Amino acid sequence: MTKMVELEAVEADQPPERARRRGGDLWWAIPGALIGAVMFYVAHRGLVDDAYITLSYARNIAEHLHWGMIPAEESNTATSPLNVVLLAVATWITAVTGAMRPVLGLGILIVLLSAAMAVWAAQIARRIKVSGAWSLAVLAVVFANPFVNSAFGLEVVPTAAFLTGLAAQAVRGRHIAFGVVAGLLVLTRPDLGIIVAVVYLATPTLRRRFWVAPLTAAVVVLPWWTFSWHHFGSAIPTTLVIKTLQKSFGEATFGNGLWKMWQAGMTLPLLLTIIPAAVGAVTVLCLLAAGLVRKLPGELWPLVGLGLGALADYGAYCALGVPPYHWYYVSSTVALGVTGVFGLALALRRWRGVRLGAPVVVAAALAIGAAVSFQGLGMPWRHPVIFGNWALPEQYMTIGKEVGELVGDATVKAPPEIGTVAYSCDCNVVDVFSDPGITLPLIEKQIREAGPVLKPLLEFNFTHLDRTQEPRPPEYRLVWTRDGAPPGLPAWHTESPWTAAATIYLEPVSN
Repeated sequence: MTKMVELEAVEADQPPERARRRGGDLWWAIPGALIGAVMFYVAHRGLVDDAYITLSYARNIAEHLHWGMIPAEESNTATSPLNVVLLAVATWITAVTGAMRPVLGLGILIVLLSAAMAVWAAQIARRIKVSGAWSLAVLAVVFANPFVNSAFGLEVVPTAAFLTGLAAQAVRGRHIAFGVVAGLLVLTRPDLGIIVAVVYLATPTLRRRFWVAPLTAAVVVLPWWTFSWHHFGSAIPTTLVIKTLQKSFGEATFGNGLWKMWQAGMTLPLLLTIIPAAVGAVTVLCLLAAGLVRKLPGELWPLVGLGLGALADYGAYCALGVPPYHWYYVSSTVALGVTGVFGLALALRRWRGVRLGAPVVVAAALAIGAAVSFQGLGMPWRHPVIFGNWALPEQYMTIGKEVGELVGDATVKAPPEIGTVAYSCDCNVVDVFSDPGITLPLIEKQIREAGPVLKPLLEFNFTHLDRTQEPRPPEYRLVWTRDGAPPGLPAWHTESPWTAAATIYLEPVSN
């Protein structure tokens, strides 16, 4: 296995040759965009409920420059500020169709990020002297991953794209570009800073002018954090509090979540994630072992950092103690999967008979596996492969539209899930994600229960929080039940593979 790191010394290309090769990398944007478009079409009618929380933010920004989930309240529960902004811009672009369409905006963003991911993967391939066709394998590893394709609309595609971009800048030794992408990753999710830090520390080239990349990342991140800290009362989204207080779904935690999914029969989808991640872990071990016995080429250290960063990120989530939301596994599984793709490419690079066909075979195998895992979902699918919502997306969409017609500007207490209903209602549906007055007691509880290290950090973060906020008094509430609705009330039948048949009904709230 150590043969994969015995890279020949290659004479430096002349400037015209380097330009020609860089220009060749851009051609991979075409298959990247096509793959992104296909995946969006497959998934666009079956987005998970949380995706519509993000889409509601994006629509309100695009239409009214309003940072909030519902029209009447400003809130700070968008987990990924960058994803919201990118979706808002894409939504604004869709106005050329005659109306702003956030779901179409999501499609535009997926296509663009998929194209960028393909180009970045090709740049990594060129730098480590393997075929650019391995970018197809990278796209396959990302989009066959059920944690990615079952969470479109959330920050999963930006995470995958910018992780690939981070590795591309690291293998090329681009200090400023690395810092920019690092900042974008932290704005995508704060915890991605763990992977950024490990890749940075593992890359000798970046450490030579050690201040450039961190300073650039700070320039990207600090303006938003400063604004959010003063304006919203928290530099980080308050979803951190909401999710950490949930702890688990019954006995399922992030730490045992993969095993629980395996026990539930999700064998093939998990294999599409576990196998590439395992190859990535083996790649890291082999590269580290090779580094102990001989000098490891500088362009390979970022791959070591990417894999080690993935393991560190996974461990941090386990320590944080959060429920096993499937999109939480994206950062670690994608980073390990990308590492595994290039580890396999390095291992096969000396076999001329397979080095060009191998990436196509790997991509095709993953694509076929993904297609098999999609069977029975419809086309476009009614719900994604991993689905734990209490109703199908189309049912929530119908309920929201009809509730909006019934209640107008009144405030409605949400059912157990708020995203799709609030999005399609475009009215004042409230819970902890949309009403800061409801979120405030959770924040205070988290501060009170925090340990001696975390408590002062939380107190500082929430220094400017408006503690006078009161919950909006609801005039109606949506009730989810398996017992049927009381006579005379508007009611809707729902079903889900997760909860089976149930009813949601609308009732007035007596004051």
